[in-house]
Amino acid sequence: MALRNQPSTIKANRTNDPSDDINVLLLGQTGVGKSTFINGLANYLCNDTLEEAANDKMQAVIPSAFSFTHDETFEEKVINIGLIDEHEKLNENGQSCTQQCRSFVFPVGEKNLRIIDAPGIGDTRGLDQDNKNFHEILTFISQYEHLNGICILLKPNEERLTILFRFCVNELLRHLHESAKENIIFVFTNARSTFFKPGATSKILRALLDEHKQKQNIEVPFTRDNTFLLDNEPFRYLALRKNGIQLNNDQTLSYRKSWEHTVKEYSNLIRHIVTRPLHAVSNTLSLNEAEQLIRKLTRPIAETAKLIQENLQLAKQHKENVLKK
Repeated sequence: MALRNQPSTIKANRTNDPSDDINVLLLGQTGVGKSTFINGLANYLCNDTLEEAANDKMQAVIPSAFSFTHDETFEEKVINIGLIDEHEKLNENGQSCTQQCRSFVFPVGEKNLRIIDAPGIGDTRGLDQDNKNFHEILTFISQYEHLNGICILLKPNEERLTILFRFCVNELLRHLHESAKENIIFVFTNARSTFFKPGATSKILRALLDEHKQKQNIEVPFTRDNTFLLDNEPFRYLALRKNGIQLNNDQTLSYRKSWEHTVKEYSNLIRHIVTRPLHAVSNTLSLNEAEQLIRKLTRPIAETAKLIQENLQLAKQHKENVLKK
């Protein structure tokens, strides 16, 4: 999948017409792996094999960290990747927490692939923060005329339909225009744990999509054609190697197989994205502007209705008083 002219170098095609860019928006629950998705892609674009990547400069476009426990001593070590900046924070588990939207541009053939990383849904700071995050997302994508793909990232091992999972999926779908259904793509992260299958999540996701169809009369497809199963554990393997940690042959072989599968899935994903009709960003923006307007009008309308009822009551009382005289 490597598309470079020089090792370890990712440079966008600067002379390209922006209307030809492949724009992809990443959405998902907080901690699902959007940032790792981007870091993994950067390394897959630069190297064809895991061993090449291990001997090359590691691409860490978004900072992150994770804990590694030694097999023999059980000693735990924190592996830091990249440099922390104002756009990213690390939670207590070392996972990257995107604070605001950012775009990352990669050359794919003669075109530019723009990946838009967005804050996660289901923020621990509450519903108000989620609303702010959605506003941030809509404001950011307003600078682009179109989206080629809208990737909803999910973990494959959701056993139960929790309130948080329902909220995240419903909120994502609610903010998208009906025409975006052809651009929605489901990406399962950490899929090696379920043998690169959607796992238990597929059942509850299908139930939510059926519910969405009944309520909104919009059928969002969930098929093998628009579903991709990735595992970016090889990115962690590279981080371990760069920190001087050697793994045994069995572990390396497992990561190598994961690398090969994920590279193929990334290639299939990009090929699928470029076949999608362009989704006009203005459609989704108009939908959300209309929703905000309706919300703003709700209170004035309610107050007006209340005043009308009060005036009718006063008029009735006045009429009764006049008739008594």
